[in-house]
Amino acid sequence: MGIDRTVLERRLDELYTIGAEPDGGAYRPLYGAAWATAVERVERWLKDAGLTTRRDAVGNLWGRAEGTDKGKSIATGSHIDTVRHGGRLDGALGIVAGLTAVEALLKDKGKPRRPLEIVAICEEEGSRFATSFWGSRAITGAIDSVDADIAAAMRERGLDPTKIASAARDDIDTFVELHIEQGRVLESSGGTLAVVSAIVGTVHLELAVTGRPDHAGTTPMDLRLDALAGAAAMIQALESIARSLGKPAVATVGKLRVEPDQINVVPGRVILTIDLRHADLTARRALEARIRSLCSTIASERRLGLDIRMLQERPPVPMHAEVRALLTQAASDSGVQAAELVSGAGHDAQILAARCRVGMLFVPSIGGRSHCPDEATDPAHLVLGTEVLARALHLLAY
Repeated sequence: MGIDRTVLERRLDELYTIGAEPDGGAYRPLYGAAWATAVERVERWLKDAGLTTRRDAVGNLWGRAEGTDKGKSIATGSHIDTVRHGGRLDGALGIVAGLTAVEALLKDKGKPRRPLEIVAICEEEGSRFATSFWGSRAITGAIDSVDADIAAAMRERGLDPTKIASAARDDIDTFVELHIEQGRVLESSGGTLAVVSAIVGTVHLELAVTGRPDHAGTTPMDLRLDALAGAAAMIQALESIARSLGKPAVATVGKLRVEPDQINVVPGRVILTIDLRHADLTARRALEARIRSLCSTIASERRLGLDIRMLQERPPVPMHAEVRALLTQAASDSGVQAAELVSGAGHDAQILAARCRVGMLFVPSIGGRSHCPDEATDPAHLVLGTEVLARALHLLAY
């Protein structure tokens, strides 16, 4: 497909310098100065490629090549924002590879039959506001309220928060996203490319374990109501449950707050969070039910109080079967037998699935590193992913 590796790498490097942080990585928060500069840079690339550009009501940037036929468009892209100290490829690869693939197609194959679009989605990470998937939710018409801080930030960028509904699209047929895996499964297997079968469902729980704060020296072990010891038993239990279920079930305790947090006081209260993920909704709910039940049993046996609150729930999203088959064919046409992989991380594709057919391609992450300055992928794999993306877009749009 004539993928220009030099151009691909140069564009990735240029984006990575925007929002570069002194202690490593890059930070492009939604509607921030670095974000605005990055959007302008990508818009210039899109225009140089001969595409028609526009920005929608939330700041998603679209580049379009008209097709010879009327009808719904074929889209590709990813998010332009980053986490703090973010890496070079998360989100950026999908945008840059999408543009590079479309450029190659327009040069080699001419005008497409169906409209081709590249989108730089304004936000996915939730690193500045509590707005995860802000851009893709706007595209699906799923934003029904706007926080005052977000509204103010939008106005600073010349965007009108009262017009968010106008960003919704119902004229996209298929969206394909190329992304780094962000884990080490593909690399560990020796694979060079994967077709994503599903994006896991996620539930976030907050557990409040309540005991009684007592003097660490005068309270015998058999008379203690130690909230932290109880929480530790719960953490061990949930890890054992997830391990026993096997892949792709995962359970993580990411935050822990101990009260009164003193060296000589038996902990009286512990707040902890649990992140549960699985690609099958029934299995994910069963995992949650087992963990809730076992934590309740542990609390009862230790005479502790337990309150469990759900913070967030997202169902698993299967990728469209026809798009998966097409991506597998595109990989085969490039001489690669693509692996099949479940995505343990969330992506814009899972949100856009509400409005169009979706599919995803993964390239390996070296050492499984992501969301950090060490995020990297073999350049040959970046080119391969871009080539397979181009072949997929050709099958869809020509």
